Amino acid sequence: MHLQARRGLTFLEAILAVVLLAMVTVTLSSAVSFMSQSQRRMDQRLGAAELANRLILQYMDERDSLPDRSLPIEYDMDRYRWTLEESAVKFEFDNQRDDDNNNVGNGVSLNRIKLITIKVWLGADSGGSRTYTGSVPNSIITRLIDPLAFNNPDSLETLLQQEGGIEKLFQSLLDLEN
Repeated sequence: MHLQARRGLTFLEAILAVVLLAMVTVTLSSAVSFMSQSQRRMDQRLGAAELANRLILQYMDERDSLPDRSLPIEYDMDRYRWTLEESAVKFEFDNQRDDDNNNVGNGVSLNRIKLITIKVWLGADSGGSRTYTGSVPNSIITRLIDPLAFNNPDSLETLLQQEGGIEKLFQSLLDLEN
């Protein structure tokens, strides 16, 4: 009588298959976790960029309506902190004439141009930091602005219709003289 060998798995082959399956599972779950965390960080950076853009537009339209800098701004599921820096700009031109006329074209003075920098970063209560650091999701927007050039046609009308709006406009004109 001849016995035929059965095809099947030995105990060692079964253990090896389970170990290989576990290794593939760990690798895939690590990759999914990494991708999920990366997506979350990118969403937080995008949130910081959107807030920075909104803040700079709000600064240009109505500075008095900016949120309190000591409080975080809530956006989506996170809280962000922000700072604003304003500085004067000095332009230097090649082949400049020797006169003291700093006007361009139809009399626009370059002396009133300001450099505005807004930094927005993920706040400490959302896993970021209390002060700005480049290691947390952040965005920096820098823009040259003319304080007397209104962002849109409605800005001047809105300013003039506010209580004390005419005084604010004249004060800004007087501040530019200094």
